[in-house]
Amino acid sequence: MSDLLSVFDENDPGARPTEVRPLPMTGEQRSEIRELFATLDVATASRQFEVTAELTGVRITSVAELDAATAHRLIGALKRRVETSGRLMTGNSWDDREEDTWLDRL
Repeated sequence: MSDLLSVFDENDPGARPTEVRPLPMTGEQRSEIRELFATLDVATASRQFEVTAELTGVRITSVAELDAATAHRLIGALKRRVETSGRLMTGNSWDDREEDTWLDRL
């Protein structure tokens, strides 16, 4: 029985530690992000990196550093920004609500 479990020994010279790397973003994600930045008129790389950090909490210095999961979050956040970009926001959540309440419908 001990021979069967020896493959799980930490001191096994044949064992190689595996590094789990996040999946890189896809070409589709890259294209969508590029289009969303263009829609928002965020044209410079430095500004795009700032917006990426602001929306995802991940600071990057190269597009190659953006993994698929972070790209997914960035796309969602950019889409929300596009949706709200034409609205005048007052800072008052009651006045800035998107849908009518039951009071509005009376």
